[in-house]
Amino acid sequence: MKHLSCLCALFLACCAGAVEYKFELKSNKPDIIKVGEEVTFSARLLSRADAKTGFAPAKTGTLLCLLVGDGNKTVTQKAAVTDKFVTISGKLSRPGWIYARFILLDEKGKIVTFKGSKGRVQLIHAGIGALVEPDKLKPGQAEPKDFDAFWKSQRERLNKVPLNAKVTEVPAKAPKGFKLYDVKVDCAGSAPVSGYLTVPVNAKPKSLPAYMLYHGAGIRSSAPSSAPGAITMNVNAHGIPNGQPRDFYVKLGQTTLKSYAFQNREDREKIYFNGMYLRIMRSLDYIKTRPEWDGKTIIVYGGSQGGGQSIAAAALDPQVTLCVAGVAALSDHAGSLAGRQPGWPRFYDVRNGRKADPKVVAATAYYDNVFFARRIKCEVWLTAGLFDTTCSPAGIYLVYNNLAAANKHIDLFATGNHGGAPCLKGQKRIRDLLNAKK
Repeated sequence: MKHLSCLCALFLACCAGAVEYKFELKSNKPDIIKVGEEVTFSARLLSRADAKTGFAPAKTGTLLCLLVGDGNKTVTQKAAVTDKFVTISGKLSRPGWIYARFILLDEKGKIVTFKGSKGRVQLIHAGIGALVEPDKLKPGQAEPKDFDAFWKSQRERLNKVPLNAKVTEVPAKAPKGFKLYDVKVDCAGSAPVSGYLTVPVNAKPKSLPAYMLYHGAGIRSSAPSSAPGAITMNVNAHGIPNGQPRDFYVKLGQTTLKSYAFQNREDREKIYFNGMYLRIMRSLDYIKTRPEWDGKTIIVYGGSQGGGQSIAAAALDPQVTLCVAGVAALSDHAGSLAGRQPGWPRFYDVRNGRKADPKVVAATAYYDNVFFARRIKCEVWLTAGLFDTTCSPAGIYLVYNNLAAANKHIDLFATGNHGGAPCLKGQKRIRDLLNAKK
């Protein structure tokens, strides 16, 4: 897991033309260090004026350097942009996460911004981090004593709803060599399962593994996803209709699904994720009814919120055989009770003197990957970015610690932000498994 240097590309569009920036980042330590061990993070800003010239050290501006660590440790420095690396150092006195962030300031000391995709204002910044004895991390709260009983009751609740599936072929969008179906399945809760299912043309009965894809946060249609040698279902996180105009999903985000992650978070049976997790179980119920399923192999895969769903799927259905979860959200909700940054969606955060509703603390524990991990026996692949301020790598590593699976893996990306820690090895494992099934 040692990571000494990497490049992180960022782009800036300005009135005078296009200027590209990227950071060269490095650490003098590996990705995992010891308590009390000092680590030094270094950065150098590179730029180029156009695509024909190469990158060279930038010569103007200032770098704002932030060192952030669990327990609200923050160190702030400024350094002039030159051809030299700027450095910032620190250490932690207990297990946790420490990282450095470097932000470009202009000559007036203001943060340089630019408009990125979809017109969003972005910064010229990058970061790098390390974990401090993460194998010693402990949950911020005790596991609910009735965790298993609660989820057994939810399974029983789901069992009372007949598995009625409406399957409509959508030939116009089908990937080459596959049949595509829009699927809706009755489910307990306020919404059905919905998704796109692809089946290889001429698939024989009981011949193919099942490959389940779960969505990250946001409100969107499922996509027609396919994998050679598998029946693949791209499951909509919200059970909403697929293939609708963009405005349809935008309106949902402004109305019924606005801030959905926080809806009813004080009630374990009404919290928004209850319906989502019921749909996870029901999607697995459905895929097992497909005549093409081989009756043996179920792969679950997702990133961020989809990673959280994949972990829940592997915990709630013992027939799942492989779980691949990138930068998994819904991990370590009670992290702040132990002085750590909690993972998305951050149901509560008691740091800096803030208080949490005890009802929220109690209810959300039933939806924490940290506790689901103890129920997982299948093969698991996780990833974490050590500059991921959305889904804390400390929380994801805690999930790894708690996995009951004997065959478990975690890959750390020193400069990975929330979109920069891909499941490369997990994806390769999926490909290898599907190729072996052909």
